[in-house]
Amino acid sequence: MHKILPALALFILHSLSVTGQSTTTVLKEKSLIKGQTIYLNSKTRMGGKNRIVIPVQLPPGTVAWYYSFTTLATNNANQKVAGTGLEIQIAKLITSGLLNMIGVGLATNVAGQLIKPTGNSSVDIYLTNAAGLKEFEQKDLVGMYSHDVPTFYKEGTAENSRNGAFQIPVVRNDLSLCLRNPSITEGVAVSLDIVAIVSNKEYRDIWSVKSTETLYTDCLAKFSYKDSTSKSICDCAKNKIKTRYSPAAFANLTNPARDKVRVENLESCIAQMSTSGMIDKTSRVKAIMELVKGQQITKDAPGLVLSYNELIWMDLKTPEVYNGLAFNQLCLRQFDEARTNLTVGLGKAPQDLYLLANLGNYYLLTGKYEQAIEIYRAHSSKKFADGEKFKEHLTEDLKEFERLGLKNVHFDQVRKDLRIK
Repeated sequence: MHKILPALALFILHSLSVTGQSTTTVLKEKSLIKGQTIYLNSKTRMGGKNRIVIPVQLPPGTVAWYYSFTTLATNNANQKVAGTGLEIQIAKLITSGLLNMIGVGLATNVAGQLIKPTGNSSVDIYLTNAAGLKEFEQKDLVGMYSHDVPTFYKEGTAENSRNGAFQIPVVRNDLSLCLRNPSITEGVAVSLDIVAIVSNKEYRDIWSVKSTETLYTDCLAKFSYKDSTSKSICDCAKNKIKTRYSPAAFANLTNPARDKVRVENLESCIAQMSTSGMIDKTSRVKAIMELVKGQQITKDAPGLVLSYNELIWMDLKTPEVYNGLAFNQLCLRQFDEARTNLTVGLGKAPQDLYLLANLGNYYLLTGKYEQAIEIYRAHSSKKFADGEKFKEHLTEDLKEFERLGLKNVHFDQVRKDLRIK
């Protein structure tokens, strides 16, 4: 009894996502032998060979492979036999989705989809590894073959067959197809096609589950209240971005540009949901203003930035809101953002003393002392609407900045020039 080698298990990778990009492991066909005619002499005819070995050199990434053959009875060693069209058939199966990554047992019912070529003679084809190949070629002292049949894999072996089409799950680097003409008197021409199925990871410019979730969580991080309303807004904004941008296009934006897109779509969703009655802006603004009071007491600068931004998205675009946002951005060293919001606020109220004081603070914290002291001196004798003096207000600001580690060499000079503590 001849030894039959076990097939190796076949595992296929499924799609995966990385860092906002989606990659998938796809299958592609690669022709190794295309319609090659192999002539095998009969055992008793002089000249030629009745055994031939075809090495199967599988490319990297091979997960399975196919071969098909057909036969023609002939004693003409130059006879050509048409190929079986295996490569085209495999390509169509992959394109149609019939041959895809379904895990273990990739070719379940797929080999049966192949059109088997006709044949009118017989051939033995044994799939072997290096050890089986050695047995197939081994001869004794008088030049006779030592083994009538080598050790072979059952998958991919065809004995006394006219034609066939096989899917082979055995993937090794030492495989061979050992062909033998079993006829004593008649030669045979064999047409052989071999196609490897190769898996490749390809980038797909589609939104993956992970990258979609990132859009949502980045949006939600902009809200102090992470309630059902903010979640609905972020669902809407996420979908708008996905509709407008591909993952690659969105990733290629600069960080400020991406943030601008997020905010624009967020504001669009708020307006849309407010119009439809899904958001009660008045109630929402009231709730945020109450939260702001608490955040001011606890000096929660990050939270205040979120809250003031949301008030702006809710169309409460007052000088007071822009001032509160800018001050807390100064506390967080977000100087460029603070400058932008101070500019917007002053555009609405050019003489607003709070905004002017924070503009001076911006210059002070960014090392522009001359611009800072000019603003401070111009308003040093004024009072705020609640009666607080400008110098007293500035004194408290300086103390808060120092508490946050923002003091620079100009702080002492300001105190000296304005005669404040």
